[in-house]
Amino acid sequence: MERELLRESRAEVSRLKETIKKKEREIEKMRTNSLFLDTIFKEIHEEIMIIDQDFNILDVNKVFLEQYGLDKKDVTGRKCYEVTYNSKGPCDFGDCVCPLEKAKKDGRRVEVSHLYGPPGKKRETIRIMYPLKANGEIPDCFVEISRDVTAQRNLINKLQSSEKNLRAILDNATDAILSVNESHKIILFNNAAKYIFGYTLKEVLNKDLRILIPPQYGDHYKYVKKFLETKKPRIIGETISLTALRKNGEEFPIELGLSHNETTDGITFTAIIRDMTEQKELEKKLLQAERLAAVGKTVASVAHEIKNPLMIIGGFSHQVKRGLSDESAIRKLDMVLDEVTRLEKLVRNLGDFTKEYRLVKRPSDINDVIRDVLKIMGELYSPDKYGFTHDLAPDLPEINCDPDKLKQVFMNVIGNGIEAMEGGGEIAITSKKIPNGVEITIKDEGIGISEENLFNIFEPFFTTREKGSGLGLSISYKIVSAHDGDISATSRPGEGTTFSILLPAGI
Repeated sequence: MERELLRESRAEVSRLKETIKKKEREIEKMRTNSLFLDTIFKEIHEEIMIIDQDFNILDVNKVFLEQYGLDKKDVTGRKCYEVTYNSKGPCDFGDCVCPLEKAKKDGRRVEVSHLYGPPGKKRETIRIMYPLKANGEIPDCFVEISRDVTAQRNLINKLQSSEKNLRAILDNATDAILSVNESHKIILFNNAAKYIFGYTLKEVLNKDLRILIPPQYGDHYKYVKKFLETKKPRIIGETISLTALRKNGEEFPIELGLSHNETTDGITFTAIIRDMTEQKELEKKLLQAERLAAVGKTVASVAHEIKNPLMIIGGFSHQVKRGLSDESAIRKLDMVLDEVTRLEKLVRNLGDFTKEYRLVKRPSDINDVIRDVLKIMGELYSPDKYGFTHDLAPDLPEINCDPDKLKQVFMNVIGNGIEAMEGGGEIAITSKKIPNGVEITIKDEGIGISEENLFNIFEPFFTTREKGSGLGLSISYKIVSAHDGDISATSRPGEGTTFSILLPAGI
């Protein structure tokens, strides 16, 4: 009996020892957890406040006290809103919501943003409220962790403002701005680039740069590869001239400036591209005007020198012819007189070319001028061989012009078109309203003009016809220029030629 009691006592002692060890381990674990939580509570960089359901502060950490410049004895027992906002009631200002009220209602973690302070000095604080449930479902107290994010918010606002300003610059720039990555994929494409190249952003984004600048126009792959290998810029920072390609297949000249930016994500190349089409056209017209001026001075001098000798040759030839009876001599003299007549006509044309045009301007309907020209041309040429069509806009403004001189221009251009259609064909004339003026186009179905000859068609004495003087288009150019207008031509061999005449509408 005694042995049995002793055995039971020993077993009970063993159980007690094991229970004590288990409790000690739990206590040690609690002590460790408490130390861990206490370390977090003291060393965390966010404000921590523990409150009960009635807004009473139970405890705060060091960061909280430093933020408000208070001691713990001045804080504990007071209402949270009294300390944080110097308010007489729970947070209820503007869009700010009391996190405790919301946590009590929802029974779970709540995060709110509080923006407060006078204009220009507003501060933003993120407050996260955690309900603590020791027993049952009703929280005993709440832990609020707060962080002042004013600096971060200001930085974000500055970045957003900078991004907005950058986007405004990109969207309003008159030059095309685009960026590509190391793989030549387009990652930025501004509004001017859309206008210049004719593509939408969706059509080019993440597409290869060759869609805009094919390799035959500039080996950009070689330059990028060389730069990535050496990191030594060769064309970076310089302006280079290239040929680019629009969506419609049109080639056009550009000037390109290239820069690069290296980040952790790789290297980005940014190009600023200027469409040089208009400038090249202006340079071409300036060169043409200079040529015309130089030729005009020479022509005026030559015309003056040969006018009188021609009159003498013609007059004496007629006198000699009257005294001849030899038929062979008469035929030869007739040939001389024909050539004299041709030269006299040329001299008159030279006079038209060299003289300074004094236009007799008056408000005119350009459509009426075109109709008069078509009526004349229709009577001069067989309707069985040549046709004339017109599409004249009804809403054209009156223009201040010399209609007689413009008739000369239209007849010269139409005459050239007819001579280019030896087998017959159709001349189509259109008029339309353009900003600040009107545009007249004259299109023929002739043999066309080569690109080389197209550059010279407005120069005096340039002609591809056997009997042409090469002055008709030069005179037309001067007349249109005297109207402050512009005349140009587009053509391809075998596809006819189209002349475009732009006239200002000012009265």
